[in-house]
Amino acid sequence: MLFQRVNRENAEKVFVVVNNASGGAFVAGQATEYDSGTSSDGIRVSTPSTAGLSCFAGITVAALANGAYGLVQAYGLATARVINDITTALVAGKILVPVNAQADLDSKAAGIAAADGKTGFIYAMETNATATAGAITAANRRVFVRAL
Repeated sequence: MLFQRVNRENAEKVFVVVNNASGGAFVAGQATEYDSGTSSDGIRVSTPSTAGLSCFAGITVAALANGAYGLVQAYGLATARVINDITTALVAGKILVPVNAQADLDSKAAGIAAADGKTGFIYAMETNATATAGAITAANRRVFVRAL
């Protein structure tokens, strides 16, 4: 783990070193989960799955090629790829969850629901307007990650 202490420009952050075993590349800001089962070693990460919310590793800091080692942010203020909703604007404090079989975050039912609906690993830190129909895409947004 790498710890960035509070300084005059940045809040504290925690990073972990991971190995991308997803079979594809991650771009900066995408969510990752630790591999579970027989291949788990505490360093291999993949694309989030329905059963994987409890294995959430963090948000990629930079592009991460398949088979490569890199950093994911496990704690602190981060920039993540968030999907806009066409009916409801995203508000600060909303729980965000990884979308099943994708690496982007969502606040809708399409994501993986937090176990109690009140707590989670990722929280929106800024407002995000609704998207127009047919233009739902992931955009970089400020989030707070708490995956420790």
